Amino acid sequence: MANLLSKENFAKIGEFIYRKSGIYLEVEKHYAKLAKYIDSRASELELDSFRKYFYTLRFDDREGVEFQELMNAITVNETYFFREKDQFEVLVNTILPELHKRTPSSKPIRILSSPCSTGEEPYSMILHIVEENNIVNERDIEVVGIDIDSKVINKAQTGKYSDRSIHAIPKNILSKWFDKAPFGYQLGEDLLGSVDFQVANIFDKAEMRKLGKFDVIFSRNMLIYFDDASRKEVAMTFYDMLNPGGYVLLGHAEYMSRIVSVFNAKKVDKTLIYQK
Repeated sequence: MANLLSKENFAKIGEFIYRKSGIYLEVEKHYAKLAKYIDSRASELELDSFRKYFYTLRFDDREGVEFQELMNAITVNETYFFREKDQFEVLVNTILPELHKRTPSSKPIRILSSPCSTGEEPYSMILHIVEENNIVNERDIEVVGIDIDSKVINKAQTGKYSDRSIHAIPKNILSKWFDKAPFGYQLGEDLLGSVDFQVANIFDKAEMRKLGKFDVIFSRNMLIYFDDASRKEVAMTFYDMLNPGGYVLLGHAEYMSRIVSVFNAKKVDKTLIYQK
């Protein structure tokens, strides 16, 4: 049976996805996966043509449920604990002590992980903070994790991880904060719930405003999936979300200076960080 999605209609739905999420889909990389998903989803909804599916997606999806399903299908969520560990070291050894000195003690230090996937990144922050930094004993530190994929947010909230996810955690830290389980490892009750996980689309300005202001934003390996215009929009969204003097940390293959010029780049050891 032929796919409901033709190459011509790929451009149409690709433009719709781009406008809603900033994600740019290429025919060579994404056609087969998207065509398979639309065939499956249209069958579930008892729709017999791409036109009917696309109409449902554009006009009948008032609560955004169908678009959420689509995002869950096309986004990539590959990560593990302590990935690019040097950035977490810079967070606890350099950034947090500086923020602690200049932020009123009555105010929490707020950190955003965007996208947070299944929680490995924000929980890696928490583990470094509780293991290496005494500031957490003196003031509140809030960590928020957001992702456009509702399924990975649901998984993050369970704190259940595979052997692969935890392979880079030192054994003494693993045994202290995790419990062995049939599926791999369960995050212990002391840390479970220490991250505020939320489904959010970085291109939805209203959703971003509701999250409030932050002192640090981790956004690693997300911008590589966007085109130049979308990267610039996201960079300026982060700029607006940061408190004065706040920091952004990107993936090692991403450079804020190539996107916008409003941040001041600093090098701490071998790690680049960007300050508002």
